[in-house]
Amino acid sequence: MPAKKPVFVPPTDFTLDLKLESLTIDEIDAIEEITGQPLDALNKPGSRRAPMLKAMAFVVMKRKHPEFTIEDAGNLRINLKGKGKADPTATNA
Repeated sequence: MPAKKPVFVPPTDFTLDLKLESLTIDEIDAIEEITGQPLDALNKPGSRRAPMLKAMAFVVMKRKHPEFTIEDAGNLRINLKGKGKADPTATNA
């Protein structure tokens, strides 16, 4: 009987930080293969970003968690650093 594959269970407060410059060429290739789009499609106005972000989360998490699945990626919270405007109510604003 084959061993059951371990399941990834992220903590409830887990946030994945994605940095484009941290991706390897193979990871970029995998993202483009999964989504069927070039990586630069992420920046096109009006394009759906969720499939690209889900693929990015998948390839990054596979680095440390081989049991991680594309379905697991859909449950993660993603923090896109440096992409949003500063919150004027934040204490460091």
